[in-house]
Amino acid sequence: MAKILITGGTGSIGNYLIRKLIASGHEPIVLSRGALNTELPYKMYKWDPDKAYIDEKAFNGIEHIINLAGAGIADERWTPKRKNEIINSRLNSSKLIFEYLVKLNIKPISFIGASATGIYGGKTVEHVFVENDLPANDFLGTTCKLWEESYEPFIKMGIKTSIIRIAVVLMKNSGAYSKISGPIKYGFGTVLGNGKQYMPWIHVHDLVNIFLELISSKLESGVYNAVASEQVNNEIFTKALAASLHRKIIFPNAPAFILKMVFGEMATVVLEGSKVSNEKLLKHNFKFKYNDLTSAFFDLAKDAH
Repeated sequence: MAKILITGGTGSIGNYLIRKLIASGHEPIVLSRGALNTELPYKMYKWDPDKAYIDEKAFNGIEHIINLAGAGIADERWTPKRKNEIINSRLNSSKLIFEYLVKLNIKPISFIGASATGIYGGKTVEHVFVENDLPANDFLGTTCKLWEESYEPFIKMGIKTSIIRIAVVLMKNSGAYSKISGPIKYGFGTVLGNGKQYMPWIHVHDLVNIFLELISSKLESGVYNAVASEQVNNEIFTKALAASLHRKIIFPNAPAFILKMVFGEMATVVLEGSKVSNEKLLKHNFKFKYNDLTSAFFDLAKDAH
């Protein structure tokens, strides 16, 4: 059993990760900005990256750190202020955790930091991106580049450090799956833009298992693209999701110009996307449970219609 400190643990991915850690015999310790719930089967401690504060008791006996903290990329329009919030929420969290490790003279066994496949940029090309490809020179690419650079002090400290570049995470009642499946259930689903943009994705079960295998050292430390093998574009993705819910897409595609009017620059998130490779994970013997949309959507559609 390992004691694992988690930032961003109150989010959807964090909640799923915590349940899996507990089921696997581990002890998660969660940092929270909000009210502390003492009735949960794990301990929570206060932190506030904006005020450079963490309750030091959270670090007692920790062996691993998983950092999922960061303002949501697609939660609000990308105004200049929001862009700064997105970047600073990531950089300040990493910086604060490292400062406390130095202050308390703690050196955990491993540090696992979240990143995103957005590092390859908001563009639709046929190139299949691998982990050693350069970051894109746009907002998504720059944000992820700075995010990953914020983990370098952990590496220099000699901590076994891994970076997980997370694709669109499929999970029931949350995230992209919920946003896309909701309108489809009521007959209003539609393909976005020309539908040719690729959608790298991963089922939350497999994403969480990547974290677990890094903690157990079944998986070597390093940078990994957390994506399933099946490369699909938005049109294929949307129609496959509709089929899993016994629905059909009857409306014409949502025009790109309308999405850009509504979301501004943030429309890039849904209108562009490239292929991303998971070969590195496969070469390190990671086994996906949901490696194609059919199996992923079948699991998520249970009791959904």
